[in-house]
Formats: sequence, C-alpha cells, structure tokens
Amino acid sequence: MTTMTTDQLRLFLVIVHHRSLSRAAAELDLGQATVSERLRALENELSLELFERQGRGVSLTPAGETFKPYAERALELIRQGNDSARAASEGRGGQVSVAVTVTSGAYLFAPALVAFQSEHPNVEVRVRSAHSWDAPGLILDGLAELALISGSVTQPQIESIATFHSSFALVAGKNHPRATQRFTLSDLAREQFLVSFWGASSQNFLERVKESAEGQTGLWLELSPVELVKGMLIAGSGVSLVPQIAVRRELASGDLITLALADSTLRLPLWEINLIRRAHRHAAANPAADALTETLIKVLPTLTAI
Repeated sequence: MTTMTTDQLRLFLVIVHHRSLSRAAAELDLGQATVSERLRALENELSLELFERQGRGVSLTPAGETFKPYAERALELIRQGNDSARAASEGRGGQVSVAVTVTSGAYLFAPALVAFQSEHPNVEVRVRSAHSWDAPGLILDGLAELALISGSVTQPQIESIATFHSSFALVAGKNHPRATQRFTLSDLAREQFLVSFWGASSQNFLERVKESAEGQTGLWLELSPVELVKGMLIAGSGVSLVPQIAVRRELASGDLITLALADSTLRLPLWEINLIRRAHRHAAANPAADALTETLIKVLPTLTAI
C-alpha cells in the first residue's frame, strides 16, 4: 500500500517543470538536500527511478514520463475536491472546468461566459484551451467537465449535450488576383489552400474540392489557429474556408473578401460545434456545471446564427 503525499507529488511536478533539483528547491524554499531526500522517498515508495541526471539538470525516465499525467490528475482531483467542499461549507457557487478550442473560445464561449458571470458571479469557471481531438481525453481524465469542440464525438464514454451550427466563409485577401471571379471546385483545388480542422462537414467539402482537380492540386497547408490563417490571407497568401463568425471584422474592413462559387447550386458546409461531457456520469451532480450548460444552450444559438 502506497503512502505518497500531495507534497511529494507537487515536488515531483516542480522538478519536472524546472528540470533541475536546485531550481525546484529555490521555488519551494527548501534546501537541495531536502528536495533530494523527498524525491528519493517518493522513488522508494514507487520502487522506480523517476529522473536521471543529464548534464547539470535532470530528465524524466520512461517511468517518470508515464507517472507524470497521473500525478497531475491526482493533484487536480484533490484540488477540485477541496474547492467543492470549501464552496459548500461557505455557501458559495462552486466551480466548473471547461475545455474550448481557440476559435470557439474566442468567438462563442467568451461572450457566453460574460453572460454567465453576470448571472452567477460566485461561480469560478476554469477554462483551458484544447484541440477538438484532445478535449474528450481531458474530460475522461477529470481535468474538464465540459468542452466545446468542432465536429462530433465518437467515444462512447462522451456524450453531446447540444449541437450548434454556424456558417462558413470562403475567403481570401483583398488583393487576391482572382478576387472578382467565380470559382469552380477545380479552381479552388489549384489555389494555395490554408486548411484547418473544423469537423467532418468541412473535411468532406475539401475532399470534394481535391477530387475535382483529379490530383492537380495547388499547395495545401494545414494551419491553426484561425488568427494565423487570417494573417496569412491578409498578407496575400492563398484562400481558406473559415467560420464566418471569425472573419466578420476583416470582411467588414475589407481586409478579407468572400469568394463566389461558379455553381449557384453548390452550398458551403456548416460549422458544427458540440458541447460535450462525460456520458453516464457517476459522480455527484455539479450545479455550477449544470448552470453553465444552461447558459451555453441559451446563448450560443444567438451567436452562431450568422
């Protein structure tokens, strides 16, 4: 039976951060001998070596790399438990942790959070940025209770609470040489295309574009976040399919332009955004998470209706 303490776990993660026992000792206001002794005690407890000497510092062993996410998760769960117990004892609103993509966070979650805070000023909302494909893992690891992602989820342990849709725009910089022309799918395929992940609907559209060129595509670059894509477009590089909500200001200012399609029957896909959480939750309900979910379901349709 292990008897490791939270202090040992914190010590381990501080050493991981600094890659140095001496710098870890300075941050923790401990002597280096004390740090070495406590690390040795943790390694003895695990019967594993977590670090190896590397020059003037230390690096994680394979065992240490494997142990690291579990140490992070253990401390996060302890912190959540302490926060929830303290909030309950003090009559406060509790806390909720959320993972959002960069684009959904900036253009959807941020205004919704402002609305939520005005109604629930005592609820602490912890937000972390995550790719759509990483967010379900954060939920399963207990590091997030909710997530806002592009596209749908396939893991059986994750459920979608609500799905929202918003328009895409096919855009280029104002000085694009073919700005006033209409594009066929094969025309688009021969452009330098800046590609980001927005879910299956956009992926299917881009596959149609590629297939129309019969292999004669231009240079396609996979880029994120959307701010980088916009910067390259404004600088005169290529075309891109991006959420309309993310380029409203640039379109209004004229820095970006919307490209027209030659086929009037062809429609751009819709951006699918899903609010997700763990399915079949066994933990006690979190009123703060439920309240935030209610606000998101109420506010996001007004933001995505573009």
